[in-house]
Amino acid sequence: MSQHKKASHQNELKHRSYRRWLRFAADNTPAAEIVFISTFILIRWWNNSDFSYFTEVFVPIMLFGALASVIFYIYRLILGRGIGAHIAALILIYLFYIFQFVENSRLGKTVYDILPGFLSSAFSRSVLLALVLGLFCGLLAWAVVWVFERYDTLKRIQPYKVLLFTIAFIFLFQLYRTGSRLYELRHQLTYRPPAVNIQPSAAAAARKPDIYYFVFDRYNSPVSLKENFNFDNSDIVNFLGRQGFTTRQNAFSNYPFTMSSISSTLRMDYYPDYQKMFGGQGNWQSAAPYRRVLSNPPLAQILSKQGYTYNQVSSWWDFTRLNIEADNHPTQSFRLRILNKNLFQSDLQRDIINKSILSPWLKKGLAFGNFGLLKYDLDRNPAENFEAQMKAIGEIAGRADKDSPQFTFAHILAPHPPYVFDQNGNPPPYDNESNDNGVDEKVKYTNEMTYINKRMKEMVSNITRQSPDAVIVIQADEGPYPKQFRGPMSPSHYYDPINLPDQMMKQKFGIMASYRMPGLTTDEIQQADSSVNVFRVILDNYLGYELPVLPDCHFATGTKFDIYTYTLVNDRLMGGPNPDECKQYE
Repeated sequence: MSQHKKASHQNELKHRSYRRWLRFAADNTPAAEIVFISTFILIRWWNNSDFSYFTEVFVPIMLFGALASVIFYIYRLILGRGIGAHIAALILIYLFYIFQFVENSRLGKTVYDILPGFLSSAFSRSVLLALVLGLFCGLLAWAVVWVFERYDTLKRIQPYKVLLFTIAFIFLFQLYRTGSRLYELRHQLTYRPPAVNIQPSAAAAARKPDIYYFVFDRYNSPVSLKENFNFDNSDIVNFLGRQGFTTRQNAFSNYPFTMSSISSTLRMDYYPDYQKMFGGQGNWQSAAPYRRVLSNPPLAQILSKQGYTYNQVSSWWDFTRLNIEADNHPTQSFRLRILNKNLFQSDLQRDIINKSILSPWLKKGLAFGNFGLLKYDLDRNPAENFEAQMKAIGEIAGRADKDSPQFTFAHILAPHPPYVFDQNGNPPPYDNESNDNGVDEKVKYTNEMTYINKRMKEMVSNITRQSPDAVIVIQADEGPYPKQFRGPMSPSHYYDPINLPDQMMKQKFGIMASYRMPGLTTDEIQQADSSVNVFRVILDNYLGYELPVLPDCHFATGTKFDIYTYTLVNDRLMGGPNPDECKQYE
């Protein structure tokens, strides 16, 4: 045999071996199902890539990959090798992925209606509906295979290859989109804030006070509440005054949204560097640079060097819950335990889980004795998270060891929607979302604020009783969203404050800002005239730093699709020309 023929023969053998391997993999492994469901998870990440990291897809792919494998092998045992097992498994794993939708469909409600009362738990209902769906998918797959085997014309189409090729093509296309998106965001995703290297120039106070920073999300200023909600908030302002607080009656946030507002307060600075670095990078940007600041705030770094313990009293929002370099996380929620290891789930991950059949199954959990194999717990709703935060703050204030100073940051998502409390702290009788269903949203908002004020009084009274020297900052991040922000979101319509009338802009920027700084004079406290200056004043007066006070500047950021374009709006909020000293921060 010539060398050419010999080489050709060897290539043919390799190709046959490769084709046999592919056929074996297609017949005997759930690769198609895993690739299929991974495609949908990648699509979900792509749609949320402005606020989510790509690594967040790994846990859902692992969970659904395992579920898809079990489903495939069950069908393969029943239906045998070939396309039938794949068709049934592909359909069922997708129905499990969108299980919440299936539950609310006519079929789901019909199945649930036939259940006896003792089988009405979320787990038992999901198991029954899963069995019904499994039977349906199996019969459907059997019927499809029967039709294809009955007609030679359909056989020649080679449906098996067509199915596998289609799945592979769609997956590779989505993989390309994912890679392109990661490349587009590469500078934002890899950004790391510079290390903080600030030293005090004078000795700190003999006793370092506990410092509390409470962000009541979307809590409006007294002036804006009166003008826009006809709500008199003087009762809480007067109470805080009796507790030693100074309240800025008509305070405005430096930035109109949570991620930029809180991070700038903790950074004690503005973000002109972000606009230079990221302002022109695409029209749909990632919030990762803001998140990097929140993960390891400059303020916390400084206080850590001063011997402070950092307590992160977590909200239910990723940016102030996950990957925070704090010493304590007393309220961290949404925990997936695998082999007794804790994996706290991101917004994206828990959204995927909660909309799938995994939610009731993982909450039920699987354990051998005290060893937890797989369980999803600490799944706190907003009301439960609020109560957990109030409890944690009380325990921090009431700790026995007061010798070591503590810095406690709590991002409290109230009166932020959903409006889970009425004025008495009960679940409201109306729709709790940002709409006018049941009552006008302004009523929902002020009802919840009335109850939050009651709990704020209890919280502050407890802290000041336990720690009379405590420094307390109560400062909202943003004001409530005007109704003009409602509607479908798009690049041309997405929460852009520039498009608001002046009065509504004042509502969006208006924030509660009240400070307790024992031992400081009124003039010293009044230097905290802007969110970025609050902790500059605290560090100067209690810990011996000499940080210059920055000008009070207010910037409208762009839409969700352009979050690093800053426009100075002091003129629209306060009247008069924009301050020259603020223009350097645009």
